[in-house]
Amino acid sequence: MTSKIAASGLVFLGLLAVLGGFDGYNMWKISRELPLWGFIYGYALLFSVAVDALLYKLKKGPSKMAVTVLLYILGGYVPLLYWFQSPWYMSLIAGAYGVACALVYLAAAYLFRRWWPYSTAAAILLLAVAIYVSTSDFTVTKQWVETRTADSYYAEFDYFNGKKEIPISLDAGQTLTYQVDWQITNGGGYGMYLDAEDGAIGTYIQEPGSGTEQISYRVERPSTVQIVVTGNRAQGAVTVTWQITGPGDE
Repeated sequence: MTSKIAASGLVFLGLLAVLGGFDGYNMWKISRELPLWGFIYGYALLFSVAVDALLYKLKKGPSKMAVTVLLYILGGYVPLLYWFQSPWYMSLIAGAYGVACALVYLAAAYLFRRWWPYSTAAAILLLAVAIYVSTSDFTVTKQWVETRTADSYYAEFDYFNGKKEIPISLDAGQTLTYQVDWQITNGGGYGMYLDAEDGAIGTYIQEPGSGTEQISYRVERPSTVQIVVTGNRAQGAVTVTWQITGPGDE
């Protein structure tokens, strides 16, 4: 079991690195997707145990290995075909990733099993690294200068890769209406979303040149919400303005 858990950790971190382009912030974003944890640390582990149980009575040899590889290919491909049904080509791409992960998992589990008892340490270490990636802030800024007033926030920067949070306190029944204006000078990516105490309530990404848009959010109880601006190797400036209306806004 420890060899299987260690294999899950290796596949999880490897997938984060590949999909995130070895960028700490992108890896952090991907690691926040709970289904990914469930698929690699849950489904993969249970599937591996099921295959072991199914083939337990088969004699070791090339035929058993061939059947094992075939089952892992199917196990990595079929579920993703179901989850990514539209558009159709996404199912093919996701299925290819699934097959690659399944085969890497099989090979890693085999190698870790041969390295017992070091596989136990590897399982703990890889899980600790995965948790660290998912809970750390990998935001990188250069020459970041910001100014905040009662109803606005302005920042200019030479480099912005990550996120910045702008907390705003609201009383029960109040509505926050805000607008984010970007002035990007190097073609870098950028976006924003609103994060509430009960978790993220939605995401809106602005493409370069798409203009601005006002967003409103009303709270039912006293809350602190955060306007989060994100950058992807961006250079320039961002301006956030907001208005609070409702009970107690006089």
